[in-house]
This record gives sequence, structure tokens and C-alpha cells, in this order.
Amino acid sequence: LDELYKLLESIFEVNYSKIKDYSEELLNNSTIKNYLKNKTESSNFKSFADNEIKYSRRIGWYIIARIIKPKLIIETGVDKGMGSVILSEALIKNEKEGFKGKYYGTDINPEAGYLFDDIYGEKGKIIYGDSIESLKKIDESIDLFINDSDHSAEYEADEYKMINSKLSKNSVILGDNSHSTDELLKFSIEHGRNFV
Repeated sequence: LDELYKLLESIFEVNYSKIKDYSEELLNNSTIKNYLKNKTESSNFKSFADNEIKYSRRIGWYIIARIIKPKLIIETGVDKGMGSVILSEALIKNEKEGFKGKYYGTDINPEAGYLFDDIYGEKGKIIYGDSIESLKKIDESIDLFINDSDHSAEYEADEYKMINSKLSKNSVILGDNSHSTDELLKFSIEHGRNFV
């Protein structure tokens, strides 16, 4: 976590202690933990071993959403919807500070996103169908884009091409596939965007 905080400090030029505060805001949030645990226990999808909820890379997603205060977050590949909930929690906190935002998730599976409900579901929606087709229909500027759908290099590249005209120079892209493909790197070189 300390390495993550220092990385984000360098990228966003935000003080380490502020970044750590954002992280602890999520990690110490018993409301969201209880919500996820109860929602999972009442579903047909038992996904957390021994009822332990691990946010994993989504801690970074949350911190970034708290730093940049996005008006629109898009996540492709919702799966169960833990990312949807965590990102929506960041939007809820941002709104209390005067920054309104919304979340759109995409998934080809019509049963995806069962965790995205209640106060979290009020922050946006899940669009079902092929992500490329869903992204094509979005006519808004995207501030935070998270690529986490089909993990083939070709599909990842196609998502980036589809959203290019919807990005500002300050938009942030998180590529969940970047440890195994160079598509986000190539996109950043082609379009003059910073890359880490």
C-alpha cells in the first residue's frame, strides 16, 4: 500500500498523507464492508472466501476517484460489481465535498453487477451488451475510464480507440490488462498521453 501511495503521490502531485487518508477512508468503512458481505450472503454468488472482502486493485481506483473528482467514471467488465460499489462510494464522498459525478459500468453478462444496488446503484447504471457497442452510445466526456472487460489485446485496443474522442487531456485511463499487453502504452504514445 505504501508503494501505491507513493506512486499516486508522484502521478497526481497530491501529498502522501492525503492519499493514505483516502485509502483508510475506504479500508475503515464498516458500512461498505457490511453491505458487500450481506449482499453476497443473500445472493446465489458466494464469492468471498471465509467472508473476507479484499478490495485489491480497487483501493487504487477509489483513491484516484477521490483525487480527480470525476464527473463520469466508466468501468468496462463489471462482473459482480464490487468495483461499481467502491467507485460509487468515492462519488458519494466527492458529492459531499461539492463534486457531483456518476458511474456507468458495462458488461456482456445480463446477471453482472448484482452488488451494485441501494445507495450505490443510485450513482449510475450498468449497461448490458458488448462494451464497444455500449461505449459507442455514450455521448459524454469521460474523466476516469477503467478497462477490465475482455482481456484480449485486440479488444482492449478497440476500447481505447472507441473512447479516444470522449477523453479530455486530464482524463485518466486505468488498464487492468497493462501487466500483460502494451495496448495502453501504445495508445498513450500515439495520442501524446502520460503513461505509468
